[in-house]
Amino acid sequence: EENVNTTITGNDFSGGEFSWPGYTEELKAKKASEDAEKAANDAENASKEAEEAAKEAVNLKESDKSYTKAKEACTAASKAKKAVETALKAKDDAEKSSKADSISTKTKEYAEKAKNAYEKAKN
Repeated sequence: EENVNTTITGNDFSGGEFSWPGYTEELKAKKASEDAEKAANDAENASKEAEEAAKEAVNLKESDKSYTKAKEACTAASKAKKAVETALKAKDDAEKSSKADSISTKTKEYAEKAKNAYEKAKN
């Protein structure tokens, strides 16, 4: 006869979700990495917007339109700065909550990318 009442032990299936030691930290690090990637992309886009707005402002004569373009450039640079701050915070969170070096390294790369985009927009 086969014993069908054997208890399975080892991993936690509570809540219908499989987990293991370090699972929560890995999830946090992955989320932080994704946040940093999005922030880096936002910073890059904001940097491009700032560049284009600045170019248009230079090409236009003193007018309301050139003022608007200059204001758009400043707004885009501010967006880039905010994205950089988000990316750097996500990088720090990943380093604190993760032992998964590959995720932390990837997050650092995104934060650096966002920082570079901000510097570009600032100029």
